[in-house]
Amino acid sequence: MKEKIAKILIVALVLTSPMFLGGCKKKCPKPSANVPGTSDYRSDCPYDEKTAGNNGEAKELDFYFVYDNSDAFQEQIQAFQSKNPGVIVRTKKFVNLEEYEDLLINEIAEGEGPDVFMVHNSWLTKHQKKLLPMPADLPVVVTPDMFKQVFFQAAADDLIIDNKIYGMPMSMDNLAIYYNKAYFKDLLATTDHPGVLWEDIKDQVFQLTKQNNSPERFALAGMGIGRSDNVNSAVDALYTLMIQYGVNFYDNKEENATFASDSSTSSAGVKNPGVEALTLYTSFGLPTYKNYSWNDTITGFSPSEKEINPFVRGKVAMILGYPYLYDVLTQAIQNQQKSGDPHIDKDDIGIAPMPQLVSATEGTKRDTLASYFPLVVARTTDVPKEAWELIEYLTTADSLQTYHKKTNRPTSRKDLVSEQQTEELFGIFAFQAPFAKSLKIYDANFYHKIFADAIQAVVTNISTPKEALVDAEKKVTCVIKKQKKLISMDTDCGI
Repeated sequence: MKEKIAKILIVALVLTSPMFLGGCKKKCPKPSANVPGTSDYRSDCPYDEKTAGNNGEAKELDFYFVYDNSDAFQEQIQAFQSKNPGVIVRTKKFVNLEEYEDLLINEIAEGEGPDVFMVHNSWLTKHQKKLLPMPADLPVVVTPDMFKQVFFQAAADDLIIDNKIYGMPMSMDNLAIYYNKAYFKDLLATTDHPGVLWEDIKDQVFQLTKQNNSPERFALAGMGIGRSDNVNSAVDALYTLMIQYGVNFYDNKEENATFASDSSTSSAGVKNPGVEALTLYTSFGLPTYKNYSWNDTITGFSPSEKEINPFVRGKVAMILGYPYLYDVLTQAIQNQQKSGDPHIDKDDIGIAPMPQLVSATEGTKRDTLASYFPLVVARTTDVPKEAWELIEYLTTADSLQTYHKKTNRPTSRKDLVSEQQTEELFGIFAFQAPFAKSLKIYDANFYHKIFADAIQAVVTNISTPKEALVDAEKKVTCVIKKQKKLISMDTDCGI
């Protein structure tokens, strides 16, 4: 991962150097002026000589983040403020992604909102114009080549646009299998962990699944995938399969979707790869396949929790999830314990790599989906220098080690992988981070609806995989053309 020591030393120096010429945002009044009852008084501006600049005015920087608890950043931000007297970082947490995205759009449009914020990597294409890239005319800057030496390729693909850096990643989240270790020990004769290939997974699901006449129709389901109405990560799982099958999503100009119409042999050696990917995913939700293991009634006890509740109750052996799912599952187990309801032992939760199409001994191609929240700077910020310095500090090796300990999210840096991938439980995510790949998405919400509908059309026997994907391709093409203003924004894409 480190080609030359000299190069790495240069990168390390750059990643801890001041980056910008900056202005001052929302200046707090001097202590003599900050008196209650006066026009200059602001209750959110306590004066502290340790955090005030030479002129006695503190620079305030607003940082919006999602999902993580505040203590995931507290130690790093305190250290950053100590190194940067006169800068105060204020944090705000969000948990609803849709509301968060809408809020960002509205606040930035009004010239307000955060200075630094998290943005999902699938939002970057849609919201690029709202972001301030790292300037290239400073004495010391991180060049795209330096960025690629430090961070994984997926981050470079997402965050380097037109040779400018638009953000830096704190993690490289990816999907893996969460499984019940007890079932694998007790019910499978030849192995005690999920298979490494999809063909192996299909065989294991067949062996594990036990159907019955209960309302759920399963005494035990082998794997909780195959549908989109009651699977949290359904669309991401389909994206992963499409990446693995080598699907070409767009034409050369990226004006038309091609994931259904491209019949050429893919990089994975498969014809009609998009259709094959959808067929494999939905096979787990169709009774006509031997690996059928998921239906619409198995989540009936707690529909809002989707596949999580059946897994916690011991009704399904495997589900897919990101690193944060572990905390969700352990909390759900505690809730079941308190209410006296059936639950598995949290020590029986295992994590295994995302299955592949080809084994490592037969080829070098390994793929999983990159889904993460890089840090970016709003184009409307009044403190660009401080904003980018904060991002730099939060993505240093020391800061990301602290972040990982707090969140279990896999590192975004190449130099931390070897250490993290040896961890007993969460090492799988770090192991997969180097070969995680991104999809270029023009509107994440519309895409999610389109592909979720395609999955449901197949499992409810409304459409064949080919028909469902052709319909999805038309809708995605319409979304692209609207985003690129090639057609009227009033065009109905049928979503």
